[in-house]
Formats: sequence, C-alpha cells, structure tokens
Amino acid sequence: MVFFAFVLFALVILFKVVKTSLWEGEKWREQGGKNIKWIEIAGERGNIYDTHGNILATSLPYFDIYVDLVTSSDEDFNNNIGPLSEQLSKHFGKTADEWEVKLTAERQAGINKKKPGSRYYPLFKRVSKDQLDLLKSMPLFNLGQYKGGLMYERKNSREKPFKNLAYRTIGLDRKNAEKIGIEGAYDAFLSGQVEKRLMRRLPGNVWLPVMDPEVVNQKRGGDIITTLDMHIQDIAHNELLEVLTKYDADAGCVVIMEVATGAIKAISNLGRRADGDYSEVYNYAVGRNSEPGSTFKLMSAMALLESGHVELDDEVFVNGGKKKFYNLTMRDSENHGHTTMTFKEVFEQSSNVGMANAAFEAYGKKSQWKDFITELEKLGIHQMTGIQINGEKKPFIKDPESYNTQQHNAWSGTTVPWMAHGYELTMTPLQVLNFYNAVANEGKMMRPYLVKEIYEEGKCISKMQPQVLKEQIASPSTILKAKALLKGVAESGTAKRLKVKNTSFAGKTGTTRLNYWVQTGSKEYNASFAGYFPADNPKYSAIVVVYNPKGAYYGSQVAGPIFRNIVQRLSGLEVYALDTNEGDHVPVMRAHSGYKNDFKKVLEFVGVGYNESGRNRWGDVATKEDVLAIEDKKILKKTVPDVRGMGLRDAVYVLESLGLRVEHHGMGKVSKQTIRPGTPIKGQVVEIYLR
Repeated sequence: MVFFAFVLFALVILFKVVKTSLWEGEKWREQGGKNIKWIEIAGERGNIYDTHGNILATSLPYFDIYVDLVTSSDEDFNNNIGPLSEQLSKHFGKTADEWEVKLTAERQAGINKKKPGSRYYPLFKRVSKDQLDLLKSMPLFNLGQYKGGLMYERKNSREKPFKNLAYRTIGLDRKNAEKIGIEGAYDAFLSGQVEKRLMRRLPGNVWLPVMDPEVVNQKRGGDIITTLDMHIQDIAHNELLEVLTKYDADAGCVVIMEVATGAIKAISNLGRRADGDYSEVYNYAVGRNSEPGSTFKLMSAMALLESGHVELDDEVFVNGGKKKFYNLTMRDSENHGHTTMTFKEVFEQSSNVGMANAAFEAYGKKSQWKDFITELEKLGIHQMTGIQINGEKKPFIKDPESYNTQQHNAWSGTTVPWMAHGYELTMTPLQVLNFYNAVANEGKMMRPYLVKEIYEEGKCISKMQPQVLKEQIASPSTILKAKALLKGVAESGTAKRLKVKNTSFAGKTGTTRLNYWVQTGSKEYNASFAGYFPADNPKYSAIVVVYNPKGAYYGSQVAGPIFRNIVQRLSGLEVYALDTNEGDHVPVMRAHSGYKNDFKKVLEFVGVGYNESGRNRWGDVATKEDVLAIEDKKILKKTVPDVRGMGLRDAVYVLESLGLRVEHHGMGKVSKQTIRPGTPIKGQVVEIYLR
C-alpha cells in the first residue's frame, strides 16, 4: 500500500515536471527572463590629464543604496534598529526617531505583504564610496546582505575638476549622443572593458547585480596625457572671459601653442548662453570657419614677397585710404591722408587699400588669378591642421575657375583685392594660428596636437611625436621679412599701444566686418590678434578671436589686450630660486590671506621672522617697513567676507561655513569674487576666481 502511494506521488511529480518543461516552459522562461538578464557593463573609464599630471576628467564611483527590510530576523532587527537609526541620523540627517519609525513601518508592511517594495527599500541615491563604507559598518547592515539586508548598485559619474576650463576640448562622454573632444577621439583607449553582468529586477523596475559589484574586476580604460597646461589654460580662460563680458560679445576663443612642436598648451572657447553667462558651448577655435580679415594680410604679403612682386621698401599707392575696384569701394579704417606708403608701412598700419592695390597690381588680370591662388597654396593655407579631435572645418579658398558661373561664392573681378585683406575666403582660428606658428618656427609648419601619451595599466603604450605638416612654407628670406613685418606691427604699427614690460612679441591685429555687403543697418565685426612671443626667440604662438563685440571692435582694442595680458602673465610664470647669499631680505608677495597657524608654521620652518597681532584664526599677511606682519582678518557672521588672497581650501571653508555656496575657477590664490564683501548673506552662490 505504501509502495503504491509512493509510486502515485512520484507520477504526480513527474507529470508536473513534464507539464512545466514542455507545455508551460516557454511561459516560465519568459517570466524568468523579465526578472533576470545579462546586461553589458563598461569598466571604469580612464583618466585624462594635463601635461603636469593634473586630472582633467575622471570617473568617480557613486552608489545607489537599497535595503531588504524583511530579510533580517526579528531578533537582529529589534536589537539593531535603535543604534542604526542613531547612526543614520548622525551622518545623513533626520532624527533617530524618524528613522526608526520609518524603517520599522516599512519592514512591517513588507512582512504583511502590503508593500512588496519594502524588501528593496531605496535608502539613498548617489552616495560616495566613503559613505557606502560607513553604511556597511553600521549596526544591522554590518551583518551582511542576507542577514542585514544592505544592497547597492555601483555607477560612475564623469567629473571634470577644472569645470569650464577647456571643457569642450576635453570633451563629453555621452551615452545617447556623439562623444566629442578628446573623450570622443580617444574613446577606444579610454573605455573600460565591457563585460556581461547578471542582473535581477526588483520591484520598482530597479536592476541590481546578482554578484557583489565590488567583486567583479574589470579592466579599466587607458589614461590620456595631454599637452594642455592648466596654469596657461586658466590665464587664457579668464582673460578671454573678462573681455567678452566687458564688450558683451557673442563668443570668443584663445589658442596658445608651443612654437617648436605644435603642442597646444591652452584652448579656450566661450559662447554666451541664453541666460547671458559664458561657457564652453562650442569649439570655435577648431570648428568655426570665418573670414579672417586683416590677420590674413600676412599670407598675402608673403605670397607677394615670395613671388618677387614687391619688396618691403617699395612704394604702394593708398590714395588717402579709399579706392574703388570696379563697382565696390574699399576703405581703410581711417582717412589718413597718405597718397603712398612703403609696403612695410602698409602692413604695419594695416592699410586695406594698400594691400589690395599691391595684390591687384600683381594678380588683378584674369590670366593672373590662378597664380595668386597657387602662391597662397604654396604657403599651405589650403590644408587642414589635422588636429586630433573631430570637428575641424576645411579652409575655403575661391577657385578662379568658378568665374562667371552661377556657383555660390563664385570668383569675381573684386576677389583678388578683397581676398588680399582677408575676405572672400574662410579659415578657422586654429588654421590661422598654425600659419603664424610656422613663421615663428623659421618656416616649418607643425601639426597642432593635444594628446602626447597613452597609458594602459600604468605603462606607456603610445607616445606622440611632433609632426611636420610642411617642411618650409617659404624661403628663409621671405620668413625673415615676414618676421620683420610682424615685429613692426608691435613696435610702431597698430599694436604699438600693447607693449609688454620686460618682453617682446610680434603679431598682427585683425578686424573683420561681417556684413560688409549691407549698406544700411547695424554693423557687426570680429576682432582678432595673432602672433608669437618673445619676438626674437619665440616660445609660444597665440591667437585671440572675439566674435561680434559691442562698443568697440578693432583688433587692437578688443583682442589685442587679451594677447598682451597673456604675454605679460606667461612671461612672469618662471620661478627663480632665491640665492640667500645675496642678501638678508626675503621678498614676500603682498595680499596673502588665510589660516594664521598655516602661515606661522611655514615662516618658522624657513626661519623668517614676523610680527603677529590680534586673536582671530584668520589673517592677512603683508610687509610693513620691511617686516612681515600677520594681522587679523575680520570675518563677520552675517556678511560676505573678503576672501581675496586666500588659497582655495581656506576660501571655500570660510564661505561655506557662513552658509554660502561656492563655485571656483582657476588655480592659485583668489583674485576675484562675484559678491562684494560686506553684502548681507542670504544663501547666495559666490563664484571665486583664482590666479
């Protein structure tokens, strides 16, 4: 009897197995597939660094925290909920009673099956690794996932410590859109190893890994070392931002390049957003084609010099600064009254009529048009730079073969004189700069580059060497003459008011009328300056372009001061060791502010005497009658303090402790703050700029 009962029971089980696998198998497999699946997870993305090892982009882990409030035994839960609530209150806000009531209620709802989500209660979003470790150590949670109920999902957030500095060039790692900048161009190297991870779905459509996220060891992506120097980048960014704001410009860019190698040391692109602030919304330096205006006169001058059509001391007809070519009238920026100028003076004073006349005399006839383009192309202006990131536009140079056609931008009888002073062709700021860099580099045109090394697992797998685009853009004699012209602009020409103390530069101002074919209505301009420094032994070349400034528009007024300030500040970056045998006086910069004890420790360590007054923790350091003095700095609880002269750490601590939110830009000491000291505190956001 027992035997037959056992056989019957076995047959029933067998029937259910067959039924489930054959008739209902697809249904249950489908159901299981909805709750368990393999998902591709990318490993940690590699870092991007500047040339000094400062992190420009990095992936920081964060964690979403969930708790299974039902899995713990009554004994474990009841013994630990009180201490756990106290710890949560201490570190994450709310009172201990609030935590205990909430978690107990959620647990009870789960036990009674009134709230299935209580088995996977979302505790916190986006907590740091330190916060996760803290949670793991708390009562109840320290019993492990199956007894304490703590679960988490690891995610990564791409962060840029320097925020808006070189933001567009460093690029964006976007999931649902094209990656841009270095992030996009080197995605294959930066991306971590993709692996499949088994995930299970929880109530609320939350997917968590079956295995502990920390157990899965994926190969992280490679690291990129760039040519960018964030000290120089900070200078370029802030000088550009100040002028854009002053002249309410639409946008602007600055590029600074190492003459000998083509390594880009800084590239700043700022455009005005809808809210009126400026940020890196587009890479103008690489991607915006426009008529260069007077900075192109260097190319025209070199074409004329190289072909033998003109010499520096040749007389050129300028007709008082006004001349008609066919049906179009050309004017200089002012009615100077000169009938003639030497070709050198034409360039230095940026005479549109003079440069146009010189080119028209040489290439004005139809049979000569092609020769003009040939000479320009010999200089290499038709080439793209081949910069390592995507988005570079190709230069547009008109083709004489398009004359008398219906083609858009066709050649005309006025093309030569207008092209000679920078119209009827387009180039990007980087392409213009690369030409000036070639002149500074004795005629050798380099390929601009941003990435110099790639590392995988701590080993260098690729090292980029400087590349030559064109060994010689012109003869050595023409290069010498071009340098003389550019130096003349700085010394006695349109840039003579931009002189820099203790160093020299050479370059060319540029002013471009955007809608020059429109006779009525408001006029729009671009202001630019391209050059290099020092003039006689160039180390860096740079270009500045400001798009549509208001109130002033000449290159010497708008872009030139940015270039000058960059030259001045870069020439002062070198730090020289002090020879203590030369004297007893130690030079100390004024306007240092910060935590008094820090200053005292440093000064005592180096053996420098000082006088201290006051009892405040915060102080100002200055020299008074050759004696170093540390004096109290007034910090009032209800008004915005003056943090200029402080380092970043001290400034952020002081401002945030008073209830202000802080956004910081740059490196060094605070040089500017956006809220005036003494302003009543109302929880504002204060921006501080460091130099």
